[in-house]
Amino acid sequence: MKIRMIALQLILISSVAMAADINSVLKSARRMCVNDSVPQALAMLEAKAKEQWTDREKLLLHTEKGDILLYYARLPLEASKVYADLAESKPPKDLAGGIYYRLGRAYERAEKFTDAAKSYEKVVTEYPDSPFNAAALSAIERTFVKNYEVKAAEVDGYPVSQLEVEDIIAKLSPEEQEKASTPEGRKELLERIIYERLLKLAAERQYAPKDSTKVTVHLSCKTCRPKDVMIPGHMSNLALEKRIYESSKSLLLRRLYAIEVTEKLTFTDKEKRRYYKDNIEKFTNPALYTVREIVLDSSGLYLDTIKQALASGMSFDSCAKLYSISQSKSRGGSLGERPAHALPQEIAAVVDTLKPGSPSAPYKTQRGWEITLVESKQASKVNPYEGVEKNVEDLMKRDKIRSLSEDAVARFRKQAGVDSVPNGDTLAQVAGRLILKADLDGYIDDLSQRMPINKEDTAIVKQALLQMITDRVFDHALADAKLFLEDSLSVRNESDRIQLIVNSYLADEVDSKTKPTDEQIAEYYSKHKKDFFQPVKVSVREMLVTSDDTLKIVQKLLSAGAPFDSLARTYSAADSKSRGGYVGFIEEGKSAKPYERQALKLKENAVTRPVKTDEGYWLVKCESRQEARQPTLDDSRYQINSLLANQKKDELEKALKERLMSGAEITITQAGPEPSPTLEITPVPPVNDTENPPEDNN
Repeated sequence: MKIRMIALQLILISSVAMAADINSVLKSARRMCVNDSVPQALAMLEAKAKEQWTDREKLLLHTEKGDILLYYARLPLEASKVYADLAESKPPKDLAGGIYYRLGRAYERAEKFTDAAKSYEKVVTEYPDSPFNAAALSAIERTFVKNYEVKAAEVDGYPVSQLEVEDIIAKLSPEEQEKASTPEGRKELLERIIYERLLKLAAERQYAPKDSTKVTVHLSCKTCRPKDVMIPGHMSNLALEKRIYESSKSLLLRRLYAIEVTEKLTFTDKEKRRYYKDNIEKFTNPALYTVREIVLDSSGLYLDTIKQALASGMSFDSCAKLYSISQSKSRGGSLGERPAHALPQEIAAVVDTLKPGSPSAPYKTQRGWEITLVESKQASKVNPYEGVEKNVEDLMKRDKIRSLSEDAVARFRKQAGVDSVPNGDTLAQVAGRLILKADLDGYIDDLSQRMPINKEDTAIVKQALLQMITDRVFDHALADAKLFLEDSLSVRNESDRIQLIVNSYLADEVDSKTKPTDEQIAEYYSKHKKDFFQPVKVSVREMLVTSDDTLKIVQKLLSAGAPFDSLARTYSAADSKSRGGYVGFIEEGKSAKPYERQALKLKENAVTRPVKTDEGYWLVKCESRQEARQPTLDDSRYQINSLLANQKKDELEKALKERLMSGAEITITQAGPEPSPTLEITPVPPVNDTENPPEDNN
């Protein structure tokens, strides 16, 4: 594997050496990052920056370096130094907004919220035409909440502002909001926020990469000496790292699909009317034929008889019932009302030549001899545009989704430089990275964990290779799109990442340690055996009658065999009347029914004697009966296992919370909510700057 990675790096670096323009260099750096060669990408950019470039091109090189440090290496402080240095160099106006926005993102990731807010504010107030303006405005509101001067708590210096707490409370259910309005409830909420913060930090420490690679790069001040930066390697939990990657990729792919496809699915009224006109057949109801048939075998026996019968006035359906051998015979040969394409092929070929009401002459087909009658014909009808406008738009969307998707994939494949011609062990090449047979075997093994795959099936293996190529093509498309620069997407991606590592941490620290031993289960059963005793249970129906006369009628009908549930629906005054008196299972001491004692003595299908109460007379029928029993240890094992596991989980979670909170410096302020402040930013009015081109995401 190490030899292969070195070979890959040499291929990528050699391709960069031949790069003739800045975009090729930037793309090569992204390819290296996608191919898990982040240190090499940074080293290459550092080396290329020493070559002859324009000031703008050098700025793009260093911006790419900052992006890699922030989003691939996850080193926000180092990235902030690169962006801050670029910001101080007075970049062109069309690039400055993007640099300050990136600087804000780096500060925010480093939890330097005040500096982040200042950078975002710079974008909003000084670069209103920047494509990052809206994202910066959203981000500054978020950092404003963190910077709010009234603190609800602090965790090792990390602020939890009152405004942040109020935002969280606003998203709770009404019951939870009411609880949080009390001092005790507010304190409990703050402790939960603090605990979640400590869980995140503990999880990140737990799964932090165990190894790193040293790269020497300039972070700031071009004339200063370069710094050694340790680029983190893989997480200590590779399975978790894979889940995080797949979650992030899924999120980014949905956004890429929206950009490439769904956001382009808008049509003007003129376009829809043109589509309607050009595809009028799709909005035309076909002609409908009401048809009868007579089918005879190929010998033609009875043909003359049928012709004479029809000529003499005998109805077509009567002839069909007498002579036809088709399945429609019992219906008098009727095929109902159908469009031509839904009729038997032989009939569809002649219906348009027939006059309604006049049977056809006999004609020979593969089925035999046939005579057809068209009883009526409803002409085709063009639906007016106003009635099918929604269908027009749906069809246009379907067609455009297909064409946009195909175009995007073709473009991505071209940009990635796909070469899928097999050569020995090399099956394909995507963006300079080889796909070997061993790679495909590993890919299929991963797929096999989700679905059964036969490796001996060449068609399936070929499809798996195509899917693997497509996966890598999209990896490079995502790298080029730089969707991590979208504010809401970046926030969601980070939130999902944190949730995954916290869940994994809790699984390792709590869930994996909750399973009780067989000895513990047996001991619990021995101590609580009586708790598992199951008393008699009977499933019953009830009936309440309020007079002696009604009671006599009901008893007489029951004696005659009338169903209990039917009588309950007719005569009962109980709430269960609509259910035929159905109550379900009752057991001793748990039903609060006045007839409980009598019901528990019943045999199946027996009915109690009337039980008199202030309400009237109760009659009860036992539908099924479960006798009292003492479950064995094996019978109770699953229940005890769940009970002990939940107890252990509560103990471990409590101990973990105490351990994490005792090891942190925590300050909780018990002040109530402050009046909601307002965020006021006065942006500079947009300027029509014809000298500067639109800002580039690079």
